Amino acid sequence: MLRRIRTRYANSRAGYLWAIVEPICWVFILKFGIRGAADHQPPIGTSYEVFYANGVIVARTWRTTAQVVARTVRRPKRSALTAIHRLDAAYAAWILELTTGAVAMTIVLAALGLFGFDAAPADPLTCFVAFGAMALFALAFGLVLSLILTLAPGLTHFQHIFMLAIFMSSGFHMIIDRVPPRIREIFLWNPVLHCVEWFREGFYAGYVCASLDRSYLLTVTMLFLAIGLVGERALRNHNPQRKR
Repeated sequence: MLRRIRTRYANSRAGYLWAIVEPICWVFILKFGIRGAADHQPPIGTSYEVFYANGVIVARTWRTTAQVVARTVRRPKRSALTAIHRLDAAYAAWILELTTGAVAMTIVLAALGLFGFDAAPADPLTCFVAFGAMALFALAFGLVLSLILTLAPGLTHFQHIFMLAIFMSSGFHMIIDRVPPRIREIFLWNPVLHCVEWFREGFYAGYVCASLDRSYLLTVTMLFLAIGLVGERALRNHNPQRKR
């Protein structure tokens, strides 16, 4: 973990600031680009800024964490670190990305609170549990993604498009219960959406999402985690660099 902290942004330590800057950029894009002046009340809460911020940061943390885990597992082992398995490095990267996301969440919400927005979670424990569920799913998804890309390297070119599609359908900019039924049925297949809605149930007092399915999220997470770990073990000695 210490090595990764030093090398994550080797050229500029200020790269960690992007974890804070990107959610703020998303808030402004959604606030002024989609909602315009947005002088009416948000779907829940008292401000669109807080509504967008908590959804974006949860979804963004999942995306960056899953990508880093997948990339770390597929990365060839360094000769200087032969005693450290790639899966150990993936766990370290996983913890670091989650910590970065949690710190970004705290800083952004605290900054919004200083500007007069109601940015305090109503039930911090529920938010913590929802964030933990998202974290576990990010690890599981990253392991499965690494397995898929190892078996089919050609799909690497479509990886970012696929991740962006999941990110954009995670519901960070909307309330899923208010989406037309046909579109809702499609979006509900996205486990990240359930992470976001679960987090919002803890963040906003009295908010209940009728479409939230915690059992579905946890089932998919456990299934992906099992497939990912078994696949990693089966392909542990696989080295794509040997293939020409």
